[in-house]
Amino acid sequence: MMRSLLLLSLSLSLVSCAASAPKASPSWWQSLDDTEAPVEEPSVSCRGVRSSNELDRLSSCWAPDAPRLTPMEVAGLEEMRIELRECVLADLPAPRVAGESRARCHQGLAEVLDRRLYQLGWLKAEVTPEENAGAGASSARSQLTVRLGQRYRIGQLFVATGPSQRVNSKRVIKQAQKAIPKPRWCTQTALEEIHTRVFDTSKFQQVQVALGAPDDQTARVPVLITIQE
Repeated sequence: MMRSLLLLSLSLSLVSCAASAPKASPSWWQSLDDTEAPVEEPSVSCRGVRSSNELDRLSSCWAPDAPRLTPMEVAGLEEMRIELRECVLADLPAPRVAGESRARCHQGLAEVLDRRLYQLGWLKAEVTPEENAGAGASSARSQLTVRLGQRYRIGQLFVATGPSQRVNSKRVIKQAQKAIPKPRWCTQTALEEIHTRVFDTSKFQQVQVALGAPDDQTARVPVLITIQE
């Protein structure tokens, strides 16, 4: 299923971590104790999860006054905090369509929900439409099924710079660490905060913040900060 980060004009793109990137000191992320992490603030994590045009291509699937999708119609979100569940389902319609459009509408809705979960740190969540969901189905029947998997936190930070080597990588990493909202979930908000904190328009032409490959054993994902002077 297609996954993507919500791209800002300042560019937050998903790429693999370059092997040539300078190493960050592991003392920060390896010393973290998740059992003592502060409680997540949902209003912070949910910033920017929804985009204004994410449902535009599916506008023919429901009327403007269509009922909203409820937690009862999405199986697999039971373990989420209520506030986060409300966040990922906010303003999603419950399509009641039949015929050839049914599969397209339900698949499109599944992709929107999948993208929202990704931006909250469930990087490997899977969202699939129920085969029997559609017009005439019981309101108690699930429209979508979610397999959340584990939620990832931000792990090591890497800085990649140009050939001049004038960028103080240690300073950049310290700035990025301070920008990460507690308890360090790998959310769209966290990536945006890192970008905002690091990007100095008086020194840099461009800063990109991107994710590397998630580590399933530690449930962490490295972050690569690429700086163009």
